[in-house]
Amino acid sequence: MSKRLKSTLAISLTLALTGCGAASDDAGAGGATSSGGSTSSGGSIGVGGAGAPSNGGTPSVAGAQSAGAPSGGSAEGGAPSSAGAGGAMGGSGGTVAGGGSNGGAPASGGAAGAGGSAGGGATCALPSTFKWTSGGPVAAPKNGAVSLKDFTHVVHNGKHVVYMTTYQTNWGSAMMTFDDWPAAASATQTKTSFGIAPTLFYFSPKKLWVIAYQWGPHKFSYRTASDPTNPDGWSGEQSLYNTALPPNGTGPIDQTVICNAAKCFLYYAGDNGHIYKSSLPIGSFPGQFPAAVESGIQGTAQNLFEAVQVYTVKGSNKYLMIVEAQGNGRYFRAWTASDLDGPWALLTDNFAIKSNVTFSTPWTNDISHGDLVRMNPDETFTVDPCNLQLVFQGRDPNVNVEYGLLPYRMGLLTLVK
Repeated sequence: MSKRLKSTLAISLTLALTGCGAASDDAGAGGATSSGGSTSSGGSIGVGGAGAPSNGGTPSVAGAQSAGAPSGGSAEGGAPSSAGAGGAMGGSGGTVAGGGSNGGAPASGGAAGAGGSAGGGATCALPSTFKWTSGGPVAAPKNGAVSLKDFTHVVHNGKHVVYMTTYQTNWGSAMMTFDDWPAAASATQTKTSFGIAPTLFYFSPKKLWVIAYQWGPHKFSYRTASDPTNPDGWSGEQSLYNTALPPNGTGPIDQTVICNAAKCFLYYAGDNGHIYKSSLPIGSFPGQFPAAVESGIQGTAQNLFEAVQVYTVKGSNKYLMIVEAQGNGRYFRAWTASDLDGPWALLTDNFAIKSNVTFSTPWTNDISHGDLVRMNPDETFTVDPCNLQLVFQGRDPNVNVEYGLLPYRMGLLTLVK
């Protein structure tokens, strides 16, 4: 995601609708637009690099839960398969923590068999201090792309499914599936015609897959499908949100969606030190959210930047929000709440940052836009503190080129217990 000038918005939408032009992406503080479309490191994309809405953000325990309180129930009619009991996927070697799911033992790489449901197993408290381990990049760009960004990740029918933003000469998008983490490097990356800064999840009340994203005729858009592994099987584009808030910064950027039993919530950033929220009755979703209000979380454009994600915490009455910040590299801060309406309380300024990650192969100063590995793919976005992992974008800090060409790769953090 990135900061972009308001004067490029009209150009951006036109380019996005015609399928040409480039998106603006994550902007560093004070990045200036260059006349040829290149930007200084972290800067806004210039004319010729396209000023379309920047890529961003991102959006499950299946089935019913009481309003405002997380639940571990399985989806009515059978949720898509997910991680086995214990929930989260294993480390870089691809093994699962926890036992087998109802649908059968986890496959190599940690995915449960078809029909498997998350839940059961031990519960762990969400820590207030975090230490992570990581290897080198999990996947690099293919098909002529130079950058992979803004990952959304689920496990479905024993396979990892990832949608993401790409950059070649313009901003684009792609998806891939793979059996386990070591297989990500060789997985086919299929280009998609939509989905900048995507959020992927299974909406269990209506048994639909939903992908939310930016770009196009709406501030945020969505499509639905019966199979998330088929990039050509998505419905036509619909409006998820179309209100011109916030008044400063980039405008709405980096959406994520999460639901409880009563409502679905839209959260997004503005590159202006604020996080915004909107909600609608769960029976009206998928649909267009009304105008947002401030969530109560405030900061600066540096320490409250973009890439907001919200999750249900397994075994607790808590929700977890992470937001990307800028400093000496990109990193994540975190907040918790007992209700999706808030209020939100700061959990830590150092949720995932280079200084609390032990790399077996040092390769990045950035822990940037990504997705926590969820217990199952549904609308509650449930994560398991016993087995916490973060899919993220990182890059070689020694490469200094215009923003779109920065060599972002997919990485994986695993929490040290």
